[in-house]
Amino acid sequence: MGATNIIETSEAQNIEDDVSQNEVKKVDESVDLGKLAALRAKSQVKQEENKMAAKIIAKKERSLNIGVVGSGQAGGNLAATWFTQGYDAIAVNTAATDLKGLAALPDSNKLLLNYGIGGASKELSIGAAAAESHRGEIAQLINEKLSNSQINVLCFSLGGGSGAGSASELISILSEVGKPIIVITILPMDSDDVQTKANSLETLTMLASMAKSKKIANLIVVDNAKIESIYHDANQFDFFNLANKSIVEPLDVFNTYSCLPSSIKSLDGMELTKILLDGEGLSIYGELSVSEYTDDTAIAEAVINNLNSNLLAGGFDIKQSKYVGFIVAANKQVWAKVPASSINYTSSILNDLCGSPKGVFKGIYTVDIPDDVVKVYSFFSGLGLPSDRIEQLKKQTLELQAKVKNKEEQRTLNLQLDAGANETISAADKVRQKIAAKSSTFGKFVGASTPVDRRK
Repeated sequence: MGATNIIETSEAQNIEDDVSQNEVKKVDESVDLGKLAALRAKSQVKQEENKMAAKIIAKKERSLNIGVVGSGQAGGNLAATWFTQGYDAIAVNTAATDLKGLAALPDSNKLLLNYGIGGASKELSIGAAAAESHRGEIAQLINEKLSNSQINVLCFSLGGGSGAGSASELISILSEVGKPIIVITILPMDSDDVQTKANSLETLTMLASMAKSKKIANLIVVDNAKIESIYHDANQFDFFNLANKSIVEPLDVFNTYSCLPSSIKSLDGMELTKILLDGEGLSIYGELSVSEYTDDTAIAEAVINNLNSNLLAGGFDIKQSKYVGFIVAANKQVWAKVPASSINYTSSILNDLCGSPKGVFKGIYTVDIPDDVVKVYSFFSGLGLPSDRIEQLKKQTLELQAKVKNKEEQRTLNLQLDAGANETISAADKVRQKIAAKSSTFGKFVGASTPVDRRK
């Protein structure tokens, strides 16, 4: 009986196998292989898109939850760059075309400040009025999209109408949220026009006052003219992408690395918070790569020689620094060749360059990067205004304004036409001329009281 049972079971399994094979054949016969291939290709594309989207919005572990508000074209592009790094970000603008250009940012994170015919044309008053008229909608978007933030960052260009014009209103709205506010703002390029530079001076004066009164916790000034010199070989289309990354990535490095362990010395989250929020002034930062690092003073010498050329703004006196943070990172292979005393020399040099600040916080990290270099990231907070750069900007603005005024005066003169005729024409002569003009063919045509059909 046992043998019979085994055979019967085996036969039953064979029958089931036959049935499943027949079903597969029937399914195969009913499917258009071309259509199936097309569906599989679409599925593959969609899976890749999902992977990319997941990579873009992936939330890395960081010390601080930072929410970002971008205003105007430059601010919106910065907000989109922050978003690609995994931060919550929104963008507002008076120009619909600028918002459409932010492909990395979801439409639900964009707000059009619909005012007038669109755009601000570098007029600060238009940006201010647009933000004021949409105050409730802006506040709602901030509460919805940036609810998890601990610190809010406002990004905009000093010279634009939408961004700079809306700044005061946006800071007022963000103040009501009750979280610390950091402003990242951008000085103009040397090639920018007089209106942009005049706006920059006016807006920077306002922001400096807000920093002094602690209405904003930190004012980070980035100089497009300086970034332009760093990336002077980049073409027009690549420049702004490089500029945006150079602004966002060092800050992200501080926020990310300060959350990582270090076998030597970490720059922790509280130290980063002091740098960002307790500086009571302006801040600048930057990064540099050291390729010759085997000598014990090589990194310190690189900091001495290249520090100012790699900061994202010039004209600052870093001896005014209240806090200094620096991070040194390299892979295992590089660290194996770096003398142990190198970081001590670097720390001492930075302390000297910054005039013995209240705090110098350092972080030493082994990271998985392919480059055969030592990366040095530096942050200086508690600074005064960059007097040299401001004076240069003032001079450029005054010179350009003088040229504009001269052109306007010349234009007015050119519009004054001397006909060469005697202006003392009698009233009788004027009447006769008027009658003669009306009697002419042209006069009759243009002066007809009723339309004349000339199609006949």
